[in-house]
Amino acid sequence: MANTFWNFVADFSLKRAGISRSNINASNYQYLVDKPAWLSLNNPFQYREAVANNPILYGCISILAKAVSNGQKYLVDLNGKEIPWTSKMKGVQNARKLFIERPNPIQSSFEFNYERMFMFYTYGNNYVYLNNPLESFETDITNVQTFFNLPSEFIQIKQTGKIYDQTTLEGIIEKYILTCYNPVREYSVKNIIHFNDINVSNIGNSIIGSSRLENLKYPITNTQLAFEAMNVLLKSRGMQGIIKNSSKDAQGTQVPVSSTIKAEVDKKFKEGYGVLENQNQFLIVNADIEYIKTIMNSDELGIYNEMSNNAQIICNGFGLPQEMYKVVISGATYENQIVGERKMYQGTIIPIVNNEDAYWTDRLQMRKYGFELKTSFEHIAALQENYKDLATSLTYNVNSANKAYTDNVITWNQYLEMIGLEPVSGGDVYKWERKLTGEPITEPIL
Repeated sequence: MANTFWNFVADFSLKRAGISRSNINASNYQYLVDKPAWLSLNNPFQYREAVANNPILYGCISILAKAVSNGQKYLVDLNGKEIPWTSKMKGVQNARKLFIERPNPIQSSFEFNYERMFMFYTYGNNYVYLNNPLESFETDITNVQTFFNLPSEFIQIKQTGKIYDQTTLEGIIEKYILTCYNPVREYSVKNIIHFNDINVSNIGNSIIGSSRLENLKYPITNTQLAFEAMNVLLKSRGMQGIIKNSSKDAQGTQVPVSSTIKAEVDKKFKEGYGVLENQNQFLIVNADIEYIKTIMNSDELGIYNEMSNNAQIICNGFGLPQEMYKVVISGATYENQIVGERKMYQGTIIPIVNNEDAYWTDRLQMRKYGFELKTSFEHIAALQENYKDLATSLTYNVNSANKAYTDNVITWNQYLEMIGLEPVSGGDVYKWERKLTGEPITEPIL
C-alpha cells in the first residue's frame, strides 16, 4: 500500500515536470522512494535497449567498433612474408574481395566490421554467415561469395550436449537458428563463424559468450539515473529561494509586507538585477531581510562527478582508456588523448584483432592455400607517434653506444645489445683488445 502511494506521488511530480514514465524507464524512478533500482540486463533484448538509451555506453562501444574497423587487412605466406593483393595465388583474389573491397552487396569493409564489433561488444557474440553456394564443397576462402552479420539478438545455438570428448566443432554444435524469420532459418556449422567474448557468467558454457553489460549493470544504471536527474533539474527548476522579511516594529511585532510592495520587489529583481548587460549584480537595502535557498544545482548534488566516475567504470569494463571518452571533468589534455588512444590499440584492439585473424585463417582454411590473414594498424596517427618515439630512442641508444664503445667503456656484445641486436660469439671484448689481436673489426665506422 505504501509503495502504491509513493508511486502515485512520483508519477504526479514527474507529470508536473513534463516527464512521463514508461515501461522501459519506470524502474529507474525508484530512487524517489529511497530504494536502489538496477536495470535488468539478462537477455539480448535488454542489452540492445541499454545501449540505445545510454549515450555513454553507446559511445564506448562505438569507439571500440570504429577502432577495430580502422585496421588494414593483408596476407602473409607461411614464412611470414607479405603477399601482395595482386598475387595470382589461389584464394588471394577472393580474400581481397571479402576483406578489402566489399564483403557483401550492401556494406563496405568498414561498415561490415563496425557492425560486427558493435554486436560483439553489445551481446558478447557475433555470428558471420559464410555464403557458399557450392553446398557440396567444403567451405573455404576459395568458394565463399559473401559475408553477412546475422543479428546476434535472434540467434540460438543448438548444441549436441557433448563438449569435452569432441575433436571438431560439428561434434559440439548441431546448428545455428535465426529466430526472427517465420519459419525460422537454420544454418550448418560450416557456414557460420562465431566470434564470442569470454563467458564469465554462470549460464551456458564457453561456446556462448556473455555480454559485458551484465557485469556493468550498476554503473550503467547510475549513469542513466544521472542523465534523468539532470533533465529534471534543467526542465523543472521550481522555486529557487525565499526572500523573508524579518523587519519588526518597536514592540517586536513582525511588519507585514503588502502585496503591492511584493509585486514591486519581484519586478525589480526580474528586470534590474542579474548577470546580463545593464543589470546590477548586488542589491543594498535598509530593510531586515533574509534569503533562504530552496534548490540545489547539479554541482551541489554531485551529479556530474557521479556520472564521470561511473562512466570511467564502464570504460574500464570495455578496456577503453578513460581519456578516449573524455568524461574526465578536469585534466584532459591533447597529450592524454594521444596516450589513451595508443593504450587502447596496444592493450585492447590489437590483441583481439590478432586473435580474430587467427580464427578467420583457421575457419576459412587459408593455410591450405599457403597464406594467413593479418591486420596492420601502423597507419594510425597515435601509433605512428609511438614509432617516432621508438626511432628517436634507438638513435639516442646508437649514439650512446658508439661513444661508449669508442671510449672502451663497453664490449662489442654490449654495444650490440644497446642497439637491439643479438650478441655474437667472441664478442665479449673491448675495442682496444680486438685491435691488439689483429682481428678484423667489422663494426660500423665510428
